[in-house]
Amino acid sequence: MAEVVGGLFIAVEGGEGVGKSSFVKALADRLTSQGHELVVSREPGGTPVADALRALFANPPHGESLSIVTEALMVSAGRSQHCDRVIKPAIASGKWVLCDRFADSTRVYQGVMGGLPSDVTENLIAISTAGLRPHITFVLDCPVAVSLERLSGRTVDGDADAVGRYDAVAASDHERRRAAYLAILKANPQTHVLINAAKSTSAMVADAHGILEARFGRS
Repeated sequence: MAEVVGGLFIAVEGGEGVGKSSFVKALADRLTSQGHELVVSREPGGTPVADALRALFANPPHGESLSIVTEALMVSAGRSQHCDRVIKPAIASGKWVLCDRFADSTRVYQGVMGGLPSDVTENLIAISTAGLRPHITFVLDCPVAVSLERLSGRTVDGDADAVGRYDAVAASDHERRRAAYLAILKANPQTHVLINAAKSTSAMVADAHGILEARFGRS
C-alpha cells in the first residue's frame, strides 16, 4: 500500500469515445458519497484563465487554425495556471483531485499525433507542472470500433468549448492515439493503470475503486 502525504491526485486519460466524462462523473459521485472532499477538474481548463484558453483552443477564430506549437503552448499555459491555483492547493489541504486529462494528453495529442519533438513536449510539461505528477492515472482503453460507435452518436453542439475536431479523424488516427496511450501505460507500470472501457461505466468505476482501495487504502 502506497504512503501518500496530503491529498491524492488522480488523472483520467484516454482517446476519444472511451467514456472518460461519464467515468469521471460516476467515480466522483462514488468518492464523494464515501465522504472524500473532492475537487473535480479537467484539462484544458480548471480555472477561469485556463477555461478561456480552452475556449480559444477549441474554437479558434474562423480561418485561422492553430499550429501545433501554439496548441502546446496554450495547453501548457492553462496547465500551469491549473496546477498553481487548483491542484497543488487542493492536495496540500488534504483534498482529493480527480482530473479529466493531464500531461499525458499533451504527450499524445501534441506530441505523438501533432509531431512535436518529445524533448520539447517534456520540457513544456516540466515547466507547466513544476514536477507535479498524478499519484495514479487511469488509462481508459477499448477497441477503436467501440469508441467510433460511441462517437457516431455524440454531438458537441451543446458544449461550446468541446474539441470536436479530435472526433472527426480517420480510424487510423484513433488507432495511433490508442497505441500512444498504451505505450505510456506500458512505460509507467507503477503509476498508470488500465481500465477496460468496453465495460459499462459502473463496472469501470468498480474496478477503479478497487484499485484505489488496494493501493492507497482510503477509497
